[in-house]
Amino acid sequence: MKLLEFAKSTIKRLILKILSYYPTRLPVGKTEMDKFVTDVIALSGEYANRTSMEFAIASMIIHAPADRGALPKNYFVVRLRKSAANQVASQVFQDIKTAQDAQTKTVEDTSAQKVADGKPS
Repeated sequence: MKLLEFAKSTIKRLILKILSYYPTRLPVGKTEMDKFVTDVIALSGEYANRTSMEFAIASMIIHAPADRGALPKNYFVVRLRKSAANQVASQVFQDIKTAQDAQTKTVEDTSAQKVADGKPS
């Protein structure tokens, strides 16, 4: 019985994944938007909280080409992943820059202390 349920859910996910490559009308109305967001999150995986992902999807809809009333859901899945990757990469850059600044400050403080003590570098 569990094998049959697993097979059904796997086939359903596969069909939804294939269908995500075909254009879907963009949502008009809150109910359509909620379903659309739920579908896109289900396809992409929920790697951030729903509110953040919903905000990102809404932003993508606003910035989508004006002559497109339908886009594949995969369009949003790919861009969500890219946005998440950008956030992680940005944080890595900031962490490295903070570490470099701390290291530079330590070297400068050490040099300043040596000068104040009258010891050459």
